[in-house]
Amino acid sequence: MSAGGENLVLFPTIAHQHKASGTWSADVHGWCFDGADDFHFQRTAASFLRRALKIDRNQPDPPFFRERAGGFVVENRKKVVIEVAYDRTNLLAVKTKRNGHFQTKINLTISDDSPMATTTFGAKKVSLTAIRKDCQIDQVGGCYLIPDQGLSIISDIDDTIKFSNVGNREELLANTFLRPFRPIEGMPELFNHLAAPERSFHYISATPWQMVRSVSQFLSEHNFPEGSVHLRKFALKDVTFLKKIFPAYKKKRKVVEDMMFRFPNRRFLLFGDTGEKDPEIYGDIARRFPDQTLGICLRNVSPDLPGSIRFRKAFTNVSPRKWIIFEDVLRLESQFLPEMLGTYQNQIDNN
Repeated sequence: MSAGGENLVLFPTIAHQHKASGTWSADVHGWCFDGADDFHFQRTAASFLRRALKIDRNQPDPPFFRERAGGFVVENRKKVVIEVAYDRTNLLAVKTKRNGHFQTKINLTISDDSPMATTTFGAKKVSLTAIRKDCQIDQVGGCYLIPDQGLSIISDIDDTIKFSNVGNREELLANTFLRPFRPIEGMPELFNHLAAPERSFHYISATPWQMVRSVSQFLSEHNFPEGSVHLRKFALKDVTFLKKIFPAYKKKRKVVEDMMFRFPNRRFLLFGDTGEKDPEIYGDIARRFPDQTLGICLRNVSPDLPGSIRFRKAFTNVSPRKWIIFEDVLRLESQFLPEMLGTYQNQIDNN
């Protein structure tokens, strides 16, 4: 929500339950900023991005450009007190950092009478509210309640479910700032086939948080199952930011490992692509968490063949039945995923 130029954003997060007390610990993550006016936008975003995107200075803003570039030139609100609440009770105060972000955890006591919602596939979620009293604005955000047991689908976004062409920097920038976001053919339908009440979805990208609205809109418009979103913190300092904006291998590894530590009884199905470090990262994770890693699906966007030395090395000591390099989603639907889900069901039945 915004008031004047002031904005408050609450990102979609997750919560886990404490067995002893029955309470839930919910992640809170948001952003507080003042939107850039036209003059400020033109003197900042234009001076960096227009040159990189080869847009003539006399040409009007192309479609999508203002919407996606605007977040990089806002004035972040630091040391602002944000109150977070569930059901307008249990208020918790937190201050924003220099980058305008605020993060904390809030304990939720949820009963049968508590306000609750469900996703289209039956997973439970609650609404958290962030309140900024100094300018009388608030914002509601979703928090997904992740059961102790179940299946978690963690997916990269760029070149896994959204066409980005990360390997070509000019195309990557154009696909990010100038063109409509396009889903990879068959991926929305595949993810919806995977959706079920005890399953959760988590989307990871090296895209900066400044573009969270565009990313969330993409997921919603193309009917991907609801889930938490994990983007990258990024500060605009100088023109070199265009060279640093997308690589974020450590971020992806941290999100996946944190999930596995947090939910040791859940199984994880990991989606990524072969364009950068996903095979190496996911292979290492599968070796560290063999019981929790149900399967790894990697869309092939590299010249390496599925049986190449690179992939064999990345998945050393990982069962070949646990990973697949694919180009056609139909292969996943017809063979690999049914086997994975059959294995998962057998594990549930045996427990």
